[in-house]
Amino acid sequence: MVDANGSPIDGASVTFTLGASGGGGGGGAGGSGASTPAASFAGGASQATELTNAAGTATSPLFTANTTAGMFTATAATAGVTEPASFALDNLAGAPLRIAALAPAKQSATTGARYGKPLQVKLLDGSGKPVQGATVTFTLGSAASGGGGGAGGSGSATAGATFADGSSQATATTDASGVATSPRFSANTTAGPFTATATTTGTDNVASFSLDNLAGHSPTIATDGKSKQSATVGARYAKPLQVKVRDAHGKPLQGASVTFTLGAAGSGGAGAASAAGASFVGGGSQATEVTNAAGIASSPRFAANTTAGAFTATATTAGTTRAASFPLRNLPAQPATITAGVAASESAPVGTRFPVRLAVTVSDKNGNAVTGVTVSFSAPAHGASGHFGKKRTVKVKTDAKGVAVTPVFVANRKPGGYIVRARAAGHSAAFALVNQPAA
Repeated sequence: MVDANGSPIDGASVTFTLGASGGGGGGGAGGSGASTPAASFAGGASQATELTNAAGTATSPLFTANTTAGMFTATAATAGVTEPASFALDNLAGAPLRIAALAPAKQSATTGARYGKPLQVKLLDGSGKPVQGATVTFTLGSAASGGGGGAGGSGSATAGATFADGSSQATATTDASGVATSPRFSANTTAGPFTATATTTGTDNVASFSLDNLAGHSPTIATDGKSKQSATVGARYAKPLQVKVRDAHGKPLQGASVTFTLGAAGSGGAGAASAAGASFVGGGSQATEVTNAAGIASSPRFAANTTAGAFTATATTAGTTRAASFPLRNLPAQPATITAGVAASESAPVGTRFPVRLAVTVSDKNGNAVTGVTVSFSAPAHGASGHFGKKRTVKVKTDAKGVAVTPVFVANRKPGGYIVRARAAGHSAAFALVNQPAA
């Protein structure tokens, strides 16, 4: 730089700009996705300022071409000069970066288990030197082999894998040796081969890894603790349903989704008027819970419907077709009614047997038969009456259908009508009987 008299100017400030307005922006030398050729000084800047020396000379810092080949312009400007100095620069196309899979490029793991080693690649520049600090993207499950389903996921259509955070993609940075290492990853629950890839900017090359999920033992699900329970109709069962899920290696499986269903096929659904069943809080017959660190899942609390009888609840989980079963029984409530049977009104000649034995049905308030209730049948002590064998009174327990049937009842020798009364749990029913005179 010289003054108006042609003498060198010492200490003048000169600004160097890489990529003039007509030549594209100044992208970093290692930048990605650059659309125009450019360059950058150390640190990634496209501009730097230096002072002239005693000879009037200013020298820029060293600079590096970006990844786009082509010509561009750099300028040098100083105060008091309207026309900057221009430099015609040209980024020459060089050999692209190379990314290669490191061993093992082929691996296998049992479905649901972790793969033995992470994925590793090495990145080299066009001169074959390691590239440090480059970002590498690892993807589990290429487009050709299907997505990488979760390791513990359910219903996966294709084989795949996931990293520890549940995703199928992760990034890593190359070290001084140009090596990038993925996080650890696990197979999903679908057996079969699939492909993982590694990519980086600056090259269209892709490093590929052949992976294979091997079919192993299915997870297991079993009842944990007491499986049989009973509750009075309309009341809540004492304990929730509880299962333990183990993986293919017999270890507790955490985070598995378990579906509890009240009322198996054929035993009646929850809330059905004609069949025994139960429902969870809110009225549903199905609920889903997740296993804890011990592999245990517990259902919400549930209550019996108003129909007495036995039914089955089940618990299922992905990865196995087997279900855990819970035998449940709704018990009838306290006796609320006692009803006389077809012998409620009949007659027989004196001294002979009545044609139909006396019987009653004992039910709760919901119409459920009550089993094991003691019913007392009593005939009058005087006048027209009869006897059960030699007894005027007998006690009979109700059967599984809530029915109590007396022994044969025989008319005494006195003609006339009378009442035989059946009593149970504070309730009674009457039989209107008639002893007919002898022919």
